[in-house]
Amino acid sequence: MKKTRPVATVAAVVTLAAMASVAHAQTKPVQGWQPPQHEPDPAKRVPEARQTVDGAGSPQPYAQPQAVQPQAVQPQAYDAEQSAPARYEDGRGGFFVGVQGGKGWVYEDVDQSALAVNAGYRWQAGAVSLIGVEVATGRLDSTTDDGWSYEKVEYGSVGVNARFNFGRNSPVYGLVRAGYWSADSDAGMEVDGGYFGLGLGADINRHFNLSLVYTNYVYFEDYYWEGDDFYYDINRADTLMFGAEVRF
Repeated sequence: MKKTRPVATVAAVVTLAAMASVAHAQTKPVQGWQPPQHEPDPAKRVPEARQTVDGAGSPQPYAQPQAVQPQAVQPQAYDAEQSAPARYEDGRGGFFVGVQGGKGWVYEDVDQSALAVNAGYRWQAGAVSLIGVEVATGRLDSTTDDGWSYEKVEYGSVGVNARFNFGRNSPVYGLVRAGYWSADSDAGMEVDGGYFGLGLGADINRHFNLSLVYTNYVYFEDYYWEGDDFYYDINRADTLMFGAEVRF
């Protein structure tokens, strides 16, 4: 009887330990098979915001860089048919006053200082043309040459003039003038005849221009009737004048 009691006690302890192990194993959840997790697409990864510590010691998130959207460039409107504005507008006619200075030749190979003033009115006759009337007065100063004295000559004229710009936008123009003139000298000589001139000028602006004009004056120095015959002696005088003109 005494020998069987310890054996029974050991058997009871083993049985209780086995039952505790089974109970503990039953409390664990059964994990099923899970498929492997794939790495996310690198293009879809969102970077974590970094943090910095400001002066107060509190963390501050880094500002995430923003993608810059390109802005569409608006094309500048361009009028292909737009041309440079015309330098000269319509209605350029009007009154004008000019002064000229240069040289004159009444006697062959004898230079005389010349001065003249003219005034008139021009009408616009086209896109580049002006036609008008003018009156002028001038003089050739007395001079000496090889011991000979040549007296002063004063003259006046009335006639027409026209100018033509070399293109609507060009300031350069040609000038033509013609008409009647008469003159007298200190020696008492009086002559009359006609004149014709050509010139070249440039408009500085709408109201001012410069020009260089050559004018040929033809006159009858001696003319008379003798019986049924008419006798005359044709002579000429020339001037080359540089001038300025103001237009209103």
